[in-house]
Amino acid sequence: MFDRGMYAGPVGWFGGEESEFAVGIRSALVGKGRGALIYAGTGIVKGSNSSSEWDELELKTSQFTKLMKPEAPVLAISGDNRKMDRGDW
Repeated sequence: MFDRGMYAGPVGWFGGEESEFAVGIRSALVGKGRGALIYAGTGIVKGSNSSSEWDELELKTSQFTKLMKPEAPVLAISGDNRKMDRGDW
């Protein structure tokens, strides 16, 4: 099974007589005094152009980076970040 971490998880609330949920296709895990991990994705299918997909990803994450004042260089993190998703971050 593929662990998506925070990406594409349900986001919402339960109320007394109603609830509302959405799929979190753009989200951020913020650690107080530690920075943030920004989650977004694209759909790679037959015929996809990798440069176009990367541009789409940059556009999606730019909404978060515009709101944050970087105190250190913004870096792309790849690999296994599940430990951070478990709250150890």
